[in-house]
Amino acid sequence: MTSEAVRDLMLYGMLMVSAAGFYAMFYALGRMWEKPSVVAFSYVFALLQAVGALGMILPPYLDPFWRYLIGFSSLVYLFVPQGMWWVVTTFHEKEHAH
Repeated sequence: MTSEAVRDLMLYGMLMVSAAGFYAMFYALGRMWEKPSVVAFSYVFALLQAVGALGMILPPYLDPFWRYLIGFSSLVYLFVPQGMWWVVTTFHEKEHAH
């Protein structure tokens, strides 16, 4: 693998991970503040996360195992902020009901 390939993989990986974090943050803030526009803005970062994943899995640098793992994890993470919001709010509703 060339140094350029390693650089590209690192940059796309950084994009994927940081965009996923911003996606979760803005999603949670939008739900917490009850601002649908902020929730909608969070999906820009979900898209950037997918771009980062595609940048790592489309070139032939990685073995198929890693490409499938990155693709699968990126796809699954698109639903993590919503799932975690549901878990946290459900937990706290039950906590306050007692």
